[in-house]
Amino acid sequence: MAEPKKIHFMGIGGSGMSAVAQIAHAQDYEVSGCDLNTDTPYIDKIKKLDIPVFSGHSEKHLENIDILAVTPAVFYQNNSHPEPVEGSRKKIIMTWQEFMGNYLHKDKYLICVAGTHGKSTTTTLAGLLLEAAGLNPTVEVGATVPAWHSNVRIGISKYFISEADEFHDNFSTYKADVIILNNIEMDHPEYFHTIDRLLESFQKFIDNLKPGGTLIYNSDSPLIHKLKLPIKSIPYTLSEFNYELSVPGNHNKSNALGVIKLAQLLQLDQSIVSKTLKSFSGIDRRIQLLGEKNGIKVYDDYANHPTAFAASISGVKELNPSSKIWAIIEPHTFSRLRAVLSDLPMSVSQADHIIISKIFASRETDPGDFTGADIASIAKARYIPEFANIISTLEVETRSGDVVLVMGSGDSYKLSRQILENL
Repeated sequence: MAEPKKIHFMGIGGSGMSAVAQIAHAQDYEVSGCDLNTDTPYIDKIKKLDIPVFSGHSEKHLENIDILAVTPAVFYQNNSHPEPVEGSRKKIIMTWQEFMGNYLHKDKYLICVAGTHGKSTTTTLAGLLLEAAGLNPTVEVGATVPAWHSNVRIGISKYFISEADEFHDNFSTYKADVIILNNIEMDHPEYFHTIDRLLESFQKFIDNLKPGGTLIYNSDSPLIHKLKLPIKSIPYTLSEFNYELSVPGNHNKSNALGVIKLAQLLQLDQSIVSKTLKSFSGIDRRIQLLGEKNGIKVYDDYANHPTAFAASISGVKELNPSSKIWAIIEPHTFSRLRAVLSDLPMSVSQADHIIISKIFASRETDPGDFTGADIASIAKARYIPEFANIISTLEVETRSGDVVLVMGSGDSYKLSRQILENL
């Protein structure tokens, strides 16, 4: 079978797909794409490369196309749209992760960052480190990195750093030289259903390491120890951390440790490691200070799981030890928090005030028997379903010196900005 050359990305405006499209273009594939919204910051980056972008979706986009790359949600939701249907008929459809794993990673020294939490931060740190060391890596990350003004860095060396997502077994085609495994916790219960199924997915990913490959792993994460680890495994633990790090929280120290071990494996100068960690200011939507108004600071954060809530609240409190913390949570999917509901009260215990909004359904449909009110009841929080009412509540009740931390991975990034605007 001939090597594919013409790749069409359905939903090219997505953060992950737009990054992969740019990498494919840099590797001399003929790239095109389509999206319902053709006027977004991510698509602007695509258009600047003169990549054709079509409005909407149509099977006509697939004429003379070798691969149709789609989001995994197309398969998860049994999408019957004519474009993926035609792609299936032609046997050219695959997820963008499959395309990257099977083609873009080929002949590269691949470093994959996996785990339930901290993937984007760790991937970014690894990319900045290799960049500072002059290794000129290509980096694909699930967040915007201020230093690159993008969620992708196009390099010209053999080094390729990928954020490796477990949902839908997205990382199943990735064959890494090095895996950094931050942690494992139950997440995406709508897909994995059980811990055993989750661990099975991670085990297959680890087993896909190239011969002689290395696993760097967080030994503080209990579920990792249930896996059969390869011979070349390098553990790290939080008690080892002895560097200066500008971003707050033990979770970021843990993220950094995986990168420190990577530097040792690649025999990089420790002065470069120290400088990279000290200068790292974080990435978008990770304890991101949006601004301060009337003495009230507003932070935006991607957290969508109790462990992440706790880490983000702790990090904000570390930065603002004498402030009252308002934790505003937009729950993401019905299944996620329902599966870990018992962990919620402890995870938000450091906040002074807690508000829960209505649930962002994402790829799920409303089951009809679980709402944000149920989450608020368990968390001993206030349930204010609509963003407009949350904004008006904060406008009246917050005081100078308070901190508002908005968390979620749905539309909460809009809420945080609206809160700041209306204070």
